[in-house]
Amino acid sequence: MALNITANWRLICAMDQLLKSSDAGRIAFITSGVAAMALAYWGPYAVSKAALEALARTYAAETATTKVRVNLFNPGPIRTRMRAQAFPGEDQMTLETPDKVAEKIVELCLPSLQENGKLYAYSQGKFLQFRPPS
Repeated sequence: MALNITANWRLICAMDQLLKSSDAGRIAFITSGVAAMALAYWGPYAVSKAALEALARTYAAETATTKVRVNLFNPGPIRTRMRAQAFPGEDQMTLETPDKVAEKIVELCLPSLQENGKLYAYSQGKFLQFRPPS
C-alpha cells in the first residue's frame, strides 16, 4: 500500500503544479492485471493496484482540460524477481525482459502522446478504455 498508493499519491501532490505548468506533463502509472482479479493470497497487492487505477482515473479526470496526460501501463508477465518468486514453476526465459517493456513506458511519457485516462496493455500492444464502474 505504501508503494502503490501512498507514494504515487504523494508524487501527484508534489508534482501537480509542475505537471500543469509544463507544455506536456506526462504520467504513466504501472499497474497489473491482478487489480481486476480476486486471486487467493494476492489480496493486498490486488487491492493496492486497484486503488492505484482509481487514483489514476481520478487524476486523469481532474487534469482533462490541461496539457497533462495520465495513463496506466500494464506490462503483463515480465521477467522479474517478483514474478519468479510468485510463479516458481514458470520458465522465466519465455517472458519479456524489463528493458524491452521499459521502451514502451518511455513512449507513454513523450510530449507527442495525446491519450489520456487509458490503460495501455503491453501484451495486447494497444490502449484500452478504462471501464466505468458498474
